Amino acid sequence: MVVGLITGLILGATAVFLFYHNLMSKKGKEAEESSAALTRAARRATKEVAGLRLQVQDYEKGERAGCDLILLFPDLVKMIFSGRDSDEIVTFVNRSCNNLLKANESAVFLADRTGARLCLSASTGLSDVLGKQVNLGLGDGFVGLAAETGRFLIRDDLEKESVLVRRKVITSEIPGFKPEYAAPMLVEGVLYGVITAGAFEGNASMRSETLRALAAVAAAALENVRLLERFGKSSNLDPETGFFGKIALEPTIANELERVERFGSTLAVIELKLKAAEADKEASSREIIGATAKHLFSSLRNIDVGIRISRGTVIILLPGTDAEGLKSVTGKLGGEIPLITLDDGSHVGATEIKSIVIEGGSRLDVRELLDRLRSKEAMEFEGYYDA
Repeated sequence: MVVGLITGLILGATAVFLFYHNLMSKKGKEAEESSAALTRAARRATKEVAGLRLQVQDYEKGERAGCDLILLFPDLVKMIFSGRDSDEIVTFVNRSCNNLLKANESAVFLADRTGARLCLSASTGLSDVLGKQVNLGLGDGFVGLAAETGRFLIRDDLEKESVLVRRKVITSEIPGFKPEYAAPMLVEGVLYGVITAGAFEGNASMRSETLRALAAVAAAALENVRLLERFGKSSNLDPETGFFGKIALEPTIANELERVERFGSTLAVIELKLKAAEADKEASSREIIGATAKHLFSSLRNIDVGIRISRGTVIILLPGTDAEGLKSVTGKLGGEIPLITLDDGSHVGATEIKSIVIEGGSRLDVRELLDRLRSKEAMEFEGYYDA
């Protein structure tokens, strides 16, 4: 019996030992697994820390570049606003794209006065793709889409546009010209042009924000130039007619001829000679030319330009008017002006009209245009008076 008791105790102790041994082994395995998991987590954390450290370095680099930009930008703003005309401003803007944004490819397109067409004014790194006579319509291509919508566009975001918009862009864009960014130059809804850029260096988001700011500054500078032009024009107006004086003849025609060449639009030119005003005494001439000018202001468009070159002769510039349109305008003026009634009951009387059309894309200087106009045979309109 004692032997059986001892044997039972031994077996019980052995069972307890085996139970605790198995328990300790299981805990050891769990500890090893937990240690391995902690090691893996630590490695992942180390990798993440290294990645975050690289991101911080990139942010610090961008911050330093931003600080440099803050220091440089006032000087660039002064430079852009120092431009005496739109061409000089565009040159400064394109230079800023290269210096500020480190863009290997950039181009600046100016809009015409109607905002309907865009013409290439300056470019860098695109001479093989863009020629001097590149112009686009509103909504055409990536550049025209930015102009039409007034939005800052990124080419990669075109996938978000509708199928019709993407199709229009693809079919109307300039072959081989695919800028990454297009920033419209807008002031209070007035479109002055579009800046495009591609192949940026550095942080793309910072560069795109800089391009937005550059477009806003350029638009303000171009608005300033246009306002100064208006003040300059108003100081050169003829007091008797409200038209430009003779001194403005050559520079005004030169500006219109530049648009003809750059934007491919036609230009009609009319020489209107009031025979009674040319021959009569000064007081009567003043009344005749004044009444005619009043009639012209009510008949012509706001983009048409009148220039008084002598006592009774006016040059009228009609931008965008073709041969058919010129024929209509000439007939209308020839039928109406001789019948204008003056204060004493008389009429303006006989009117001679010479006219010419300059086709879009033509390259002429002022002298050539005036010689061609003066070589034309004059049409004389008398009018029909009531008995």
